Amino acid sequence: MNKSAIYLLYAFAVATVLPMSATSIVLGLLLIVFCKNLMQKTIRLDDFKRDSLLYVVLFMWKAFTRTLATSVREIPRVKGAWDRVPYIVIGFYKIHREQALRILHILFLANAIIVVYALAQMFMEIPALYKPLFYEDSGRMGGYFGHPNQYGGCISIIFIVNICLSLYQDKKFLWYAPFLLAGIVAAGSRGYFLSVFACIIIILIIPALSGSYKRMLKYSAVTLAALALIVVTVPWFSQRIASIFSLEQNVYRLNFWKISWNVFLEHPLVGVGSGMLPGYLAPFEKQGLIDNTAHAHSLYLQALAEDGIPGFILVVGAHLYFLIKYFRVFSRSAEPLLKALSLAVTLSFVNLLVAGVFENNFGAAIVAMNLNFVMGVLEGYRSAGPETSG
Repeated sequence: MNKSAIYLLYAFAVATVLPMSATSIVLGLLLIVFCKNLMQKTIRLDDFKRDSLLYVVLFMWKAFTRTLATSVREIPRVKGAWDRVPYIVIGFYKIHREQALRILHILFLANAIIVVYALAQMFMEIPALYKPLFYEDSGRMGGYFGHPNQYGGCISIIFIVNICLSLYQDKKFLWYAPFLLAGIVAAGSRGYFLSVFACIIIILIIPALSGSYKRMLKYSAVTLAALALIVVTVPWFSQRIASIFSLEQNVYRLNFWKISWNVFLEHPLVGVGSGMLPGYLAPFEKQGLIDNTAHAHSLYLQALAEDGIPGFILVVGAHLYFLIKYFRVFSRSAEPLLKALSLAVTLSFVNLLVAGVFENNFGAAIVAMNLNFVMGVLEGYRSAGPETSG
């Protein structure tokens, strides 16, 4: 693989813990290298991932709904397309096994270090560089780039990738797991607590499907021990999980859902336009029914309200398409790293779909950027031919 490109992938792995501008700069540089390699014919157009056209159709529809609601000049304000670029660009390169493993080590190490640093800020009063990593008002970790729920989405994906690598490639990766898990707990996102738990259940079931009941019991015991440790050491954890099922503590969220559903019913075909829902939420904030106008607090209701039924089908369909695609890669592969990465991406989409009940994670730029980075690395590794060489 081209040295400039591989070094930029290492830099991208580090940038996943930095402000969003850092990943954008690295991706911009990677695009420049990509264009240069394309002109020099060191990469081939034949390696274009045709299924990325699903993203193109999706964002064309979003641009169409935005145009209907405003004007053609508003199309550049449609958000999200840039965050899917890593999948397309990185997939052109052949990433060999050692390079892929090094990228993943850097990814896990950088995120583990930032979790340790954040906890040191909180409990040891170590000075913050650039900004505090915990939100003072909520006591939840938001990292350098956004809201705790966005951080929860990112760290949950990285944790899932880490667990899959540990189980199918190398147990040494487990050394990172406690720190990444601590990041999920520190983010305090109830949606991602549930979605990660759902992914763990799937991981437990997979060995049973192949008759390895001992492995399933072993993994179950480790999972229960980790959960018990969290409950004992983090007093507010149980209360926050219990609050998921409390109507009293979810009044705002239920109002968001009801309002967004009603907006969809009034505009079922094309929605109110991509990015336009906040304007419809504003009057309800003034009435005190909701506490902000950011989004619908649901992937599904956001898609329905803003982009109508076709937008909903495209958004959910894109998630399901890649989930099924990579589960098939997982089920057909015997090569350990390919098996681990394909399962990791599969479960990452499960993670987003489950958490998407509570979070508008399709609109979370850094979450999409990180996932598409991992997808790109996986496609680059597939391009190197591990199915035949492994």
